[in-house]
Amino acid sequence: MKSGRFFIMRHGETVYNATRRLQANNIHTPLTRQGVEQAVAMGCALRRELGEKPQVTLHISDTGRALQTAALIAEELGLDWFAGQRTMDLKEIDMGSWCGRSYGEVEDEVGPIVIEDHLLRPAPDGENYLMIAERLNRWIDGLGDGGGDHIVVMHGISSRVLRGIMAGYPVHPLHGAPIAPSLVQGSIALVEDGEEQVLYGSERGIEHA
Repeated sequence: MKSGRFFIMRHGETVYNATRRLQANNIHTPLTRQGVEQAVAMGCALRRELGEKPQVTLHISDTGRALQTAALIAEELGLDWFAGQRTMDLKEIDMGSWCGRSYGEVEDEVGPIVIEDHLLRPAPDGENYLMIAERLNRWIDGLGDGGGDHIVVMHGISSRVLRGIMAGYPVHPLHGAPIAPSLVQGSIALVEDGEEQVLYGSERGIEHA
């Protein structure tokens, strides 16, 4: 268990989310107007919690949509975006050859993409949930244990696994990794001392990568 507070959030809505298209990690998928508003709202919520120019470590998935979200959050807090620690360990689930395709197109071939517990069906040539947990555990191990506050800007599925690991959720019986409940885009989960609370936003009923 890591000491300190971890404010874990999803990026704002993107043009791919809005059109139900599966996103890759190596393609920049820009935020929609709603996604920008979500990012700004998360920044405002964090400012209410942490104040102006807080002493925090900013961690960012090294993907365009997370970097854009983090830039808007950093602006609200008065943080240096360039000081953020960027890593692909925080990337979204890799959906393999399904990336870039619409949900409907893939569903016509393989059936539902959104499966039990509002998760995404892993692609045959992509990542499964145990693989996601392995890279996130590697990221956690690399943090050290200096405590303090951490802001983590990442993705829907991968943030559920990270929250599952850090907040001690049970291992999912079908997917072999701890997985936390889904949150809407624009939500903030606070994990501290192995306990989680939804600081801002709410649970949701459907998932988009």
